[in-house]
Amino acid sequence: MVNTPLQPLLPSYVDARKVFQQQENISGSIGLERLPRFRDCLVDDDASIQVRLSFSITASRQHVITGAIQASVHVSCERCLEPLAIELTDDIRLALLKTEAAIEGLDAGWDPWICPDHKLVLAEVVEEQLMLCMPIVSLHESGDCLETVNYSTVSATSQGTTATKQEVSQNPFSVLKELKGNNVID
Repeated sequence: MVNTPLQPLLPSYVDARKVFQQQENISGSIGLERLPRFRDCLVDDDASIQVRLSFSITASRQHVITGAIQASVHVSCERCLEPLAIELTDDIRLALLKTEAAIEGLDAGWDPWICPDHKLVLAEVVEEQLMLCMPIVSLHESGDCLETVNYSTVSATSQGTTATKQEVSQNPFSVLKELKGNNVID
């Protein structure tokens, strides 16, 4: 199932001069075809991504974007490599800057977003925020995938014999002892 919009589609871009002056609020969904880097992190195209953005100017004249992203996607479990459904949520707190040099004057609590011209591409903002909120390691919570891949019971040693996981964990240097006993180490 491809992303079916529950809300209107997010515009491709906005004019940064207008959205901040008019303090606009934009909500919508976005398809994976507009997020190629994020799409590469997923196992399929079955995704739902909802975005809410508010554009305003602070008392210190800082142009800021606040909002939230919610996404339901499928990634690969790092343990069993099977698909895993995850929910991503992120709060957005970005300050729009024209150059990297302006980061030094950025108010605390805001992340910088460099936009040198007036065309603010919303898919780039959304994709970056989604990439940042991806989990470092994705695993099935129940641990059932351990039994599926037969991981928990036996491990092989250098001599072709087998030892239980418990025996190996009792003496992590047992393999080195065997190698030294066989004069393999110079």
